[in-house]
Amino acid sequence: MNVILYYLANSIAVIIVMTIMGFTRAYTSYKLGDIAIKNMGKLSLNPKKHFEILGFIVFLFFNFGWSAPVDISSLYYKNRKKGNILVFIIPLIVAIMLAFIFNFIYLLIIRYKGYFTLIPIIGMISYTIAIYFINFAVFNIIPIYPLFGQKFFQAILPTNKAIKLSQYEKFLQILVIFLLISGLLQKVLNIISSFILAIISIPVQFILGFI
Repeated sequence: MNVILYYLANSIAVIIVMTIMGFTRAYTSYKLGDIAIKNMGKLSLNPKKHFEILGFIVFLFFNFGWSAPVDISSLYYKNRKKGNILVFIIPLIVAIMLAFIFNFIYLLIIRYKGYFTLIPIIGMISYTIAIYFINFAVFNIIPIYPLFGQKFFQAILPTNKAIKLSQYEKFLQILVIFLLISGLLQKVLNIISSFILAIISIPVQFILGFI
C-alpha cells in the first residue's frame, strides 16, 4: 500500500510540474511576441498539452525528466538573444519559487500533521512537488532538445559553436539518458538539487518560527 501511495504521489507531482513548467515556458515566449506558440495549444494548463510519456517515465523512476517540447519561435522576438535567455531563465525562477511555496506547505503540514487524517498524504505530495520543481529546473539547464537549455546555449554561444553543438544533439540525448539511468548523472544533479532545497528551506524555517 505504501508503494502504491508513493507512486501515486509521484505521478501527481510529475504531472503538475510538467504542466506548469510547459505552460510557463509557452506563456513567457508568447508575452515576448511569439504568436505561433498559441496555435500549438501550449498556452493551457491542461496536462494533456504538456504530457510526454518518456519524460514522465524517466521523471517517475529517476526523479529528473522533461515535459512535452515547447517549440518556441524566437523569430518573433524584438531581441532574439535576450528573448531566448528570458524564456530559459523565467521558467526556472518560477520553478524555484513554486518549490519554495510547496516546501513551506510541506513543513507547515509536518508541524500540524496530528490534526487531520489526510495531512500526511497531502504533505507527501507537497514535498514531492517541491523536489520535482527543483529537479526540473536543474535538469533543464542541460543544453539538449527538448530541455530548456538548448535555446539558451544556442543564444549565448558563438554561431559556429552553436551549430556544432546541434550536430551532436542525438548523441548527447542518448548520452544524457544513459548517464541518468546509470546513476552517474543523477548523483551530480542530486547534489545540486539538495543544495538548492537547503537554501530555500532557510527562509521557510525562519517564517515558520513566527507561526
